Amino acid sequence: MFFRNIVGQESIKRQLVANVQNNRTSHTLLFLGPEGSGHLPLALALAQYIQCRGRGPEDACGTCPSCLKIKKLEHPDLHFFFPVAPNQEHKKDVSSKLFYTPWRELLLQSPYFSYVQWLEKIGIENKQAIINAEDCNEIIRVLGLKSYESPYKIVIIYMVEKLYHAAAPKLLKILEEPPEKTLFILVSENKDLVLNTILSRAQIMKVPRLGEEDIEQALSADIPRQQARQISFFSGGNFAEALRLKDQGADQLAGLEQFRSWMRLCFKNDWPNILSWVDTVSKLGREKQKTFLQYGLNTFRMCMMNNYHADDLMRLEGEEKKFVAGLSSFINHHTTIQVVEAFNTALMHIERNANPKILFSDLSFTLVKLFVPFKK
Repeated sequence: MFFRNIVGQESIKRQLVANVQNNRTSHTLLFLGPEGSGHLPLALALAQYIQCRGRGPEDACGTCPSCLKIKKLEHPDLHFFFPVAPNQEHKKDVSSKLFYTPWRELLLQSPYFSYVQWLEKIGIENKQAIINAEDCNEIIRVLGLKSYESPYKIVIIYMVEKLYHAAAPKLLKILEEPPEKTLFILVSENKDLVLNTILSRAQIMKVPRLGEEDIEQALSADIPRQQARQISFFSGGNFAEALRLKDQGADQLAGLEQFRSWMRLCFKNDWPNILSWVDTVSKLGREKQKTFLQYGLNTFRMCMMNNYHADDLMRLEGEEKKFVAGLSSFINHHTTIQVVEAFNTALMHIERNANPKILFSDLSFTLVKLFVPFKK
């Protein structure tokens, strides 16, 4: 991974490069940022830059043996550890090394992915994944060996907040006093869940959400500028979400029709057809259901902007713009707050494998009640 391929985060990239060139890189570095901000790509780019044998003033060379091996995620002195849990293939005594093949596949596809996508990749989306004692023992073991071909041994721990509390003591001493020429790069999305004993031993590098312009520029290389602008607005600074929206772009019109039909049925309090609609939506895959709910959140957001005459902030055209203009007359500030809370709760429950029929029926009932005052 090259620094130049990372979306945005220019000041952080410059700081990381300067630290390496001036030999000021901390032995334990924590990239802390929200999903899709680029925390894992930054960790990968830093690892490649440190291991590069012909590094330039701004980036790795990309042609030396170390760069070529890191590009394929096959470097013997770069080690990954991440949350896992038993699945159909590995039913007990699991560790990161048993899941390295799917990890490598997902990372090579794109380093911008969500934690949920990782759990789905290894078939444990309904389980609680952790970084366990077996992984901690493996970290201690590999760092006790000599490096194979590079000056540094680098350990990247993804979602360090998932480190099992009973296993954490195994790592504390080595984090505080690691072997010479050893670098820990930790990645986290929630500081509050990271053990204080880990935080006290790491230099924290805060990675902010991406700006709309950065996401738009990154997407416009593959899709039309207008579509990239709209996706960047809807993604909320999350490039992983932006990539997902780009991939399902062909379904956007279908999502509009489905959402528009749902709103009309809820406004009419037409429960026979609402239940028929719920039955159809419940048969969609979980990712499509999440995309649909996210589309709904964005639509209500556009309605509020329309009501406050913030047309310059909207990214809508054609049928979507007409629909939002019509729906806005049935939306106010109080209604929007309740809808956003209900949709966010539904998104959380879908990620936890809730029954979709119950979930969308309950959400429909909430919308029906919210629309009642506007029918009088």
